[in-house]
Amino acid sequence: MQGIAERVVNTALKQGSCDFVTDVAARIPLFVICRMMGVPESDWEHLYDLTSQAFAAGDPLTRRFAHLNILGYFETLQAEKAQNPGDDLVSVLATAEVEGERLSADDVILNCDNLLVGGTENTRIAAAGGMLALLEHPGQWQAVRDDHELLPSTVEEVLRWTSTATHIMRTAVRPTEIHGQRIEVGDKVVFWLPSANRDESVFTDPDTFDVHRTPNRHLSLGFGEHFCLGSMLARVELRLLYGELLRQGVHIELDGEPKLLDSIVVNGPETMPVRMKAA
Repeated sequence: MQGIAERVVNTALKQGSCDFVTDVAARIPLFVICRMMGVPESDWEHLYDLTSQAFAAGDPLTRRFAHLNILGYFETLQAEKAQNPGDDLVSVLATAEVEGERLSADDVILNCDNLLVGGTENTRIAAAGGMLALLEHPGQWQAVRDDHELLPSTVEEVLRWTSTATHIMRTAVRPTEIHGQRIEVGDKVVFWLPSANRDESVFTDPDTFDVHRTPNRHLSLGFGEHFCLGSMLARVELRLLYGELLRQGVHIELDGEPKLLDSIVVNGPETMPVRMKAA
């Protein structure tokens, strides 16, 4: 993972000007999950192109065609891994048995698709949104430059501040009351993470981006039985990305106006042009 972060940052540095979302933030989690899934390194850029089309293209037909190609790719990969398993997640799925029976090809393919999406999208948006916050608050970025021990708390503040998954809806299964609001069985209840992560009863100065914030009881990665399975992976990827920028003393500045995602499901930059230069 450290090698992937170094490789991605070095490639962006060679370009000089790049889109931080697509050229940096998107590639690190995608390449990491590809390695974990046993995708050959020669196919990483191909999957990057397909996922970029599937989740960012404006044309619905382009998105659908790209997503079908992703499923087709994993159909071939799972068949190969079933015959010649290795030490990777797809091999585990392709050879797994439940009550003495192998998982169906469709089960394996759809699990691969979920791993690819779940293992990349929110980390990509958080990484880019966190970098934007650090650029908009240069004193905070300088504080981390001066003291790399702040990196863990910086990652937690990035997760709180970006709140990339915006909301979750649930159906009440028993009556209750929350802050005077009566909720009956069957009512639809929506939980908004950006609001929870700026709860003034929990956070001091919740609308301030503060890399020193501790404790930081944000809910960006869920809680209890709904805690994000990939939470530690996301934290490590963010720490490695920002850590690599710090290690190389990279000077980074905006090179145009960032464009935010047009979505109420996820929150963060869609594009973010920057200039990057090593010290």
